[in-house]
Amino acid sequence: MASTLDYLRWRGDLTFSERRFNSLDASLFASLAYLHFDPSVTGHSLKEVCETLYRQQDPKLLDPKDKTELLLIPRSPRYANIEILDWVNKMEAEPEPMQFNAGAFRLDKSTIIVAFRGTDQSMIGWNEDMIMNYTPEIEGQKVAARYLDKIGRAFPHDRIFVTGHSKGGNYAHYALAFADSDIQERIIRTYSFDGPGYSQEVYTYPGFQQALDKMKTYIPESSIIGTMLDHPERVLVVKCTMPATNQHDPRTWSVGRDSYVLAPDGLTKTARMIRHSLIQFNHNIPNSKRGQMWSALFDAFGSLDITKIDQITGLTGTYRFGRAYLAMDPEMRAIFRQIFNSIIETARQSFTLPFAKPAEDPLEKVKHFNDSRQGPIFFEAYDLSQD
Repeated sequence: MASTLDYLRWRGDLTFSERRFNSLDASLFASLAYLHFDPSVTGHSLKEVCETLYRQQDPKLLDPKDKTELLLIPRSPRYANIEILDWVNKMEAEPEPMQFNAGAFRLDKSTIIVAFRGTDQSMIGWNEDMIMNYTPEIEGQKVAARYLDKIGRAFPHDRIFVTGHSKGGNYAHYALAFADSDIQERIIRTYSFDGPGYSQEVYTYPGFQQALDKMKTYIPESSIIGTMLDHPERVLVVKCTMPATNQHDPRTWSVGRDSYVLAPDGLTKTARMIRHSLIQFNHNIPNSKRGQMWSALFDAFGSLDITKIDQITGLTGTYRFGRAYLAMDPEMRAIFRQIFNSIIETARQSFTLPFAKPAEDPLEKVKHFNDSRQGPIFFEAYDLSQD
C-alpha cells in the first residue's frame, strides 16, 4: 500500500494552486518538524535547508524515511520553494519539563502553516508526556498557544493551517482552542496525527468547544498514543499494514491519490482493548500517586545521568532502568509496583473481554459522549472528503 512518501512522488510536481492543500500535506509538514531545524533556517526555502541537512548528515545514519524526504523535497515544485518563516527550539527542565519545537511555513501569498513537533528522544520530552497523563494542562501546550498567537500577529493578513504529530498534534488543537479570538477566526483547520487527547477540564472549555469544527484527528487502526485521553473532535481511523508497534509514524499509513485510506472497521480489537485498559488505569490510580511516582522515577534518571530514552532500551538499558528503580525511595517503589501491577491486571481483564463479535462488544452500548470515565469516544471510521 502506498504512503505519504509515495504521495510526495506522485503529487510533488503539482503546486498548491494546481492541487489544493490536503491532509497528506499537513501530515508531511508534521513530519518535517522532526528534522534537525534550528532558528537559522528562517528565511530559507525547504530546498536549501533539506539539501544542507542532507550534506551535513551521514546518509548511513539517517532514518530511511527522513532520507527520502530530504532527497524528494528539493526536487518537488510543490515543496521546494516554500519559505520557512520562523523556527523555535526550547528545552527546559525547570520549573516544568518542556521540549518544544515549532515552525511556520508560507504555502502561498495568503496562507501559512504552523507545525508542532512531537516528542523527541530526550528524557525531558518523555517526562513531559507522562505529566500529560495526570495533569489537565502542561506548560508546552500553553507555549504552543502563545506561539500560534505570535505567528498570527507577525502575519496578520494570512489564513493559517496548524498541524502536528503525536504530542505536536495535541498542541495543534490546544493552540487553536486557546488562541486569541481574532487569530482563531483566521485558522482554516488544525490537524493532529496520532496525538493524545485531552482531559475533561480542557475540552469542556468554551473556546475548545467553539473550535471543534476546525479540528481533525487521524489515528492508525492499531493506535496506542492516539487512544490516550479523550477526543471530542472528529477522529478518523486510517488503514495501516504495518505491525502495531510501527504504526505511530504517519508515513507508514495507507494513502490513495490525495487522501488517506480509512479503515472500514475503525480501530482494531487490540486497540480498543488498549483504550479500555487506559481508561481503567486512569481511574484506578489517582492522579496524585501517578504524579509522585513519575516525578521520582525521572529524578532517579537524572541522578544517573540518563538523558535519552535509548539509554534505557535493550539489555544495557534494562540494567540502567533497574538502577533508577532502586534509586527511588521505598515508598515511591511501592507506588511504582502498585501502578504497574494495576496496568497488568487491567490489561489481563481487558484481553478476556468478548471482543470477537461486534454484537458482544461490552463497549458497544456505552453512551457516546466525551467522558473517559465511560468509555471510548471514536465516532467515525470513514470520511469521503478527507480534506
